[in-house]
Amino acid sequence: MKTVGLSGVMGAGKSSVIEILQAEGITVLDCDAINAQLLQKGEAGYTALVDLFSDSLLNTDGSINTQYMSNLIFSDSIKKRQAEGILHPLIKQRILQEVARHAQEALVVVEVPLLFEVHWEDAFDEIWVVACDEELLLRRLSQYRHIPKEEALRRLQHQLPQQEKIEKADVVFYNNGDKESLKRQICDILNVKRQSR
Repeated sequence: MKTVGLSGVMGAGKSSVIEILQAEGITVLDCDAINAQLLQKGEAGYTALVDLFSDSLLNTDGSINTQYMSNLIFSDSIKKRQAEGILHPLIKQRILQEVARHAQEALVVVEVPLLFEVHWEDAFDEIWVVACDEELLLRRLSQYRHIPKEEALRRLQHQLPQQEKIEKADVVFYNNGDKESLKRQICDILNVKRQSR
């Protein structure tokens, strides 16, 4: 089995790549989904974060207010480091368990948005990065996620610059065009991988 870490700055189009990979029959594991599981009541991430940040982190139903938590950690670098110190090891452990469950497959892709920032490069056989022009990136974040430009730029400052991610990648998918163009790039790589088995 070959494992691939898929990364890219927010808004570059990782979701589009994942959709295409899954349509091609590739198993894709999602760090954000694993993180969401760990934030559920009774999970280790939930308990540790509530212990650290207090009940102010909770909605009235007892669930974690993820918007509040996001604003909290993006505005305070110490709190961000503390939250990451709790969640990242738990996420990595869960990913390794999930990858092991798919050991019979030829290729497993794991989406890790902050792969380089958390230094998980060695956890995968290859690193694939999704990239696009910054202007397009900011437009997507505004249009689809309703994140104002200033907020998007602030959040992007917490990530490794896109160019550095590109330089560290084994494969780069440029998502500046339409979905068909992106699909062609992905299918070309998958064909190479299938032929090299």
